[in-house]
Amino acid sequence: MIRHILFWKYTDAVKAQHQEAEALKFLQNSVATMRGRIDGLLCIEIGLNLAGGDYDLIFYAELRDEQALQCFQQHPLHAAHRERCRDLVTARLCGDVRVGTN
Repeated sequence: MIRHILFWKYTDAVKAQHQEAEALKFLQNSVATMRGRIDGLLCIEIGLNLAGGDYDLIFYAELRDEQALQCFQQHPLHAAHRERCRDLVTARLCGDVRVGTN
């Protein structure tokens, strides 16, 4: 299994307009469009980074294997999600880790 983890910051525009709560709800709805609809995607969610620090949000996904991760990255639903996020988040930090016996 692969765990795909991203840390994001809200854009300056979101913060200046105090739209963090609305942006989070929008992003959660966007993530929900992928749930159960992409082969090999086992779990997907986004939420506030409770640890604080430099990043506001954490995006978390579990995928069956590296091939599923590659398919996820290229899937039209994921591409649409990235497009919807473009004006809300910035400064992405990404990591992928293999867990289990794969």
